[in-house]
Amino acid sequence: MRRDILGNATTINSPQAALAWDETTEAMLAHAKRTPEALAIVLAEDPHFAQAYAVKGLMVLTLARSEMTQFARQCLAQAEAAAKIQPPNARESSYIDALRHWLDGNIILAVDCLESIASLYPLDAMAIKLAHAIRFMIGDLKGMLHGIDKAASHFTDDTPFAGYIFGCRAFALEENGRYREAETTGRQAVALAPRDAWGLHAVAHVLEMNGRAEEGYAWLGGAAHYEHCNNFGYHIHWHRALFALELGRVNEVLALHDGAIRRDHTDDFRDVANGASILQRLELEGVDVGDRWSELADIASRRVNDGQLVFADLHYLLALLGGKRLECANKLVATMLADARSGSCYNSRVAEQTGAHIAQGLVDFAAGRYQSAARHLMRGRDLRQIMGGSHAQRDVFEQVTLEALLRSGDLDRAEKILKSRLSARSRNRFASSRLSRLQSARDQSARIGALLMEALPAATHH
Repeated sequence: MRRDILGNATTINSPQAALAWDETTEAMLAHAKRTPEALAIVLAEDPHFAQAYAVKGLMVLTLARSEMTQFARQCLAQAEAAAKIQPPNARESSYIDALRHWLDGNIILAVDCLESIASLYPLDAMAIKLAHAIRFMIGDLKGMLHGIDKAASHFTDDTPFAGYIFGCRAFALEENGRYREAETTGRQAVALAPRDAWGLHAVAHVLEMNGRAEEGYAWLGGAAHYEHCNNFGYHIHWHRALFALELGRVNEVLALHDGAIRRDHTDDFRDVANGASILQRLELEGVDVGDRWSELADIASRRVNDGQLVFADLHYLLALLGGKRLECANKLVATMLADARSGSCYNSRVAEQTGAHIAQGLVDFAAGRYQSAARHLMRGRDLRQIMGGSHAQRDVFEQVTLEALLRSGDLDRAEKILKSRLSARSRNRFASSRLSRLQSARDQSARIGALLMEALPAATHH
């Protein structure tokens, strides 16, 4: 009986496939661009290894693209066919079950299945990483931390891939507001596994949420930690751009957008989200971004009917509105509203509870209907987390919400949120500048009121 590098029993028949499987696991944990190539070698060397097909299907479903659903179904069929020839063990069979649950529309059962694997086989790093990724996609922050806390307790510094698991824990800690633990754990993760881009980025999140932009920018300066990455590397450059924007380096933000974040014009929803949210933030600061919306809008116009993930759809909507593709934007909103009414799956419920409100608010904001925008955006605000993505990623919607409140004259609610935002960070350019603007608006209103009062007796006399 063969075992993988972590000691898990496996039905892999070929020693070459076994080596490639260990490489696939490490590459997936590292967000390495070599992951598909390593997995292809596994299947070439052992075409009846059922778990590999299941993992391939689960990976493509995380892309949240409608056309990938059929591809994932093919992976499931291949896994089931392979299992008849080379029966998998119980652990490997559970991966096939997880894929089947997701394709049946039950993403919660899928992640539960993966976490059951990790519970029974505590050193199955692949199940741990996939479960972590899915909890993140569905915005289950408490579940994400609970799962990775349990998993990480079985790893020591000497366990293979321990750094990557600690990097996942660091991110879960950060998203749950436990910043000091997150930073310590993330730095430990990167020290143990220099290729741990996820742990690197977890520390960046801490520094972002604490308002430590100079430190954050310096922390991400060593590209050696993420030059091996797939498109996740674009996201790390996005974090660098956030720090640069906080530091007021607008030209550098634009250079990062053009030379790194959107250099390759990729169409992965996460890459589109990187570009769209940076451009939206820049426009809120009054920066002319030129025609940079155009290529994002071209991609988003082909995704109007996807309906796979609310987080993705809202960023497509930002791109469409930024690129003035209003017909496509309205179609996307209509699709989301129809999905919200259907209640057919987890994503439909997210659309109903938060996504559709935010979508309408974004459309109203782009049209200058600020009161309506503020009303819709605030209705979607409290449950915004369930759309998935990180606090830093969803913050673009918070910034639009605050801007809508200010432009609609709802200064009291804007002030309350802005002060809360500033108290959570040692420094925050967005909050400070808006509070200054808010005070100016109040001062001007007070001056106008005083002038009117002074004029009142004269008017009465006449």
